[in-house]
Amino acid sequence: MGAGSTFSDVDCPFNRFAYAEGLAHVGRAAAHPSGRFVLLRRTIPGTQLEDGISPWPYLWISDPGQIRSLQADFPDLVTVTVLCQPGYVPARAECDAVLLKHHFVYDPRLPPPPLSPRARARLDACARHAVFEEVTADEDRLAICALYGALKAARHLTGLFDMDARHFRAVAGLKESRFFRVRSGDAIGAMACGVVFGDGLQILHTVPTAEGLRWNASYLLMHGLQDFARAHGVRLLIGGLPASARPGLKVFKSRWVNATAPVHMIRVVNDRQAYARLSAGAAESAYFPAYRRPA
Repeated sequence: MGAGSTFSDVDCPFNRFAYAEGLAHVGRAAAHPSGRFVLLRRTIPGTQLEDGISPWPYLWISDPGQIRSLQADFPDLVTVTVLCQPGYVPARAECDAVLLKHHFVYDPRLPPPPLSPRARARLDACARHAVFEEVTADEDRLAICALYGALKAARHLTGLFDMDARHFRAVAGLKESRFFRVRSGDAIGAMACGVVFGDGLQILHTVPTAEGLRWNASYLLMHGLQDFARAHGVRLLIGGLPASARPGLKVFKSRWVNATAPVHMIRVVNDRQAYARLSAGAAESAYFPAYRRPA
């Protein structure tokens, strides 16, 4: 968080119903009566029961009262799983929370991360014939739908990352949304989308194209996002690493950042008998809820 802002005065777009509706492949958006946040309700396979999960990538927790609401106001859900915003550390006395991962952060107030000679050469070579630019027209923004579809097919992305055009339209509909691309003539080499709120630019997706991979468009994309962060005085948050991430992704993300921020997961169990029954036979693991543990 920046020095001039507090958790309570940040209007996080991920807490809104309209955004959560774009995650229908995960669950059904359900707003809390207070209007302060939204959960996604999911049917538990093989049952008529449901559990809840926060909208991707996280729910913005503004105060302990919100945590109490998560624990008390959804009694019909067997469990509630909530990823908190990067940097927020729930007090142990408030809830059952565990450190899940770290997000990669570029903070323009800190010394910039040095690029290796090889990375610099790739960036310079791309910049000689391509440009980084923000796009604002709806048609240009939503070009990311087809690009992500191709990436999803090539990398066999499923589950949470099986996103479709509904998700990207929901992002584009946010007043805080920003879309970027790297272009060489009419050829798009990479795109990214995210939102600016509080003191940060939270990137949701970076999507290279097959052609762009040949001329290292992702290097110019990341460099351009750094420039945007410096120009607007915001931190650049580029997410963490999914469990299925290839080793090269960590190397690539680390190249562009100079800080990390912890992401904690709040675990709420409302129906302990149902949870024990559903989780029977599941190995002890940090994965929550255990009955959804991947095979």
